[in-house]
Amino acid sequence: MGMIRKGTIGFQNRTRLETIDTPAKLLNFARSNNIRTLPLNTKYLAVKLGIQVIDAPDLKDDVSGILEKDENDHWIIRVNIKHHPNRRRYTIAHELGHYCLHKHQEKFFECESFFRGRDRTRTETQANRFADELLMPKKVFQRFLNANITDVETLAQRFGVSTLALRIRAKELGYRESDI
Repeated sequence: MGMIRKGTIGFQNRTRLETIDTPAKLLNFARSNNIRTLPLNTKYLAVKLGIQVIDAPDLKDDVSGILEKDENDHWIIRVNIKHHPNRRRYTIAHELGHYCLHKHQEKFFECESFFRGRDRTRTETQANRFADELLMPKKVFQRFLNANITDVETLAQRFGVSTLALRIRAKELGYRESDI
């Protein structure tokens, strides 16, 4: 019988993790591991997936984060510690999107914060949409609006995101500014 070291993921769990390719599946994984989902504890979720998260003070101001595979085939997320906590949470969610969707295509992803609203590549757009749904699931968003919780500041605080991220998500879901 082989020994599993602390911090490693066994074969059976690794196989199960390989099937996580949507925000819904990742949220189910979070719930099954007793990870808070509202607001989502993205850092703890990444660690549970076997991804090391590093608060990086040395990243340029316009770089929110980096997802990379090291020489030992371990994934690492570097998050710009100089950014607001909500921005860091979003960055981790974005990098988790790259991990779930694109880890077999690339070994290095760099997220520039100023491209949030006008993504340059298809993979960046996909990672942003993944992060939006992970942090602000459509059904939960709708549940808040149906309960007449429509104040942008309140909603952003509940989801643990910026008001800008919340407004972008609302627009993606078909809501007008007057709806929230």
